[in-house]
Amino acid sequence: MPSRYIHSRLSSRQVPDLLQTIFISELINPSQCIWLVSPWISDISIIDNTANTFLCLEPLWCRERIRLSQVLTTLASRGTTIYIATRPDTHNRSFIEALQVKTNSINCRIHTTEELHTKGILGDGFYFAGSMNFTYNGITINEEAVTYETSAEVIAEQKLIFTNRWGGVI
Repeated sequence: MPSRYIHSRLSSRQVPDLLQTIFISELINPSQCIWLVSPWISDISIIDNTANTFLCLEPLWCRERIRLSQVLTTLASRGTTIYIATRPDTHNRSFIEALQVKTNSINCRIHTTEELHTKGILGDGFYFAGSMNFTYNGITINEEAVTYETSAEVIAEQKLIFTNRWGGVI
């Protein structure tokens, strides 16, 4: 299978579209583990379900914009272990606490460190990384340099790095 690699500055519309595609793909074919690493993280809108387009992926979702915590909770309920790495900051606390409540801390692992600067999402079939924090400004306002990679070699290398740093299974 050929590798798909994107490296560019994305417009404020392209980043949300790519994230929606990544998470829709995960809901269709969930990874064993997903690592979401970001110094700053908020419960951002990830999937536009205002037309009930994605009812078949999760019948309990309302006709609204689906937030990151909802998507991660659905994935955790389907057996994906979610690893979140972020800074121990008050900005991140509400998202982390909401996620832990929604998942009952089942299949959800939180790692905090003051020095965190890495940003990205890693699943079984993709690696998305770059300068973007998982906040409203990070995905909709700021111009970001990001990469999206499906190369098995790159994913395997990143899984080793992420597993050693934040836990998980290879």
